Amino acid sequence: MSIFKNLLNAFVPVRERRESAGTLVAANAEVVHDCNGDESALVYVSGGGATLNATLEFTGSVDGVNYFAVLAYPFSPGCLGGTVPVGSQPLLVEAVNVANAVRVYAVACGQLAKLRVRLSVWTAGVATVAINTEAQASIHPNVMAQKSGTLIVSATAAVGVAAVATLPAVAGLRHYIDFVQVRRSATAALTASATPVVTTSANLPGAVAMTFGQDAGGIGVDKDERLDFGASGMAATAAGTVSSITCPAYVGVVWRVNVAYRLGL
Repeated sequence: MSIFKNLLNAFVPVRERRESAGTLVAANAEVVHDCNGDESALVYVSGGGATLNATLEFTGSVDGVNYFAVLAYPFSPGCLGGTVPVGSQPLLVEAVNVANAVRVYAVACGQLAKLRVRLSVWTAGVATVAINTEAQASIHPNVMAQKSGTLIVSATAAVGVAAVATLPAVAGLRHYIDFVQVRRSATAALTASATPVVTTSANLPGAVAMTFGQDAGGIGVDKDERLDFGASGMAATAAGTVSSITCPAYVGVVWRVNVAYRLGL
């Protein structure tokens, strides 16, 4: 924080960028940054030329004592080494095991007193960490307004066999469903019945279901049903839990399921 005088000769505070840095070489080693009043943070982590084998953990505090997990968005253009995380997919932790590792993360830190980067697991290597915070908007487009992610799960079953599309659990994060598409492909002539064929779901609000009916259909005929939850998506019921769409066994039918989703709180 610095000050200058306005036209009335009164002192006016000016918010400046704050910086913290440290070298982490052990489990639970950490860099704690004072971000009181700042809105956005950029975290730079370098493993140097050697292999960094560690898990990075991101937490924040409102009282400077008690910490909780916060979302970190990888800024992909600044990341090097190994599999670069998807920029639109938030992380609470990232396990790194690669030489020449470089990671850049954007974090929203408004209302936080402290931002902490810690090695929750460490096996080898050195992590050089630099944290910058300021009152300006984040360099990352997803930090303040979460966009749709690029995650999708597809499942195809054999003829007459149930199909299950499973969204894997991610600790601390929740699935946000953009759309569900289910296709019923007839591999044999179908006989009409008054009993509907209904898909089921797990960990989705209201036990989301899609009804296909049991209509008469010829070989090679496809029938599609789709649930589209718009730009905001539909939040799964519980965080850190598997979500799924299940299509029941149906004689003479091949099921194909696509679920597009993202991760969030």
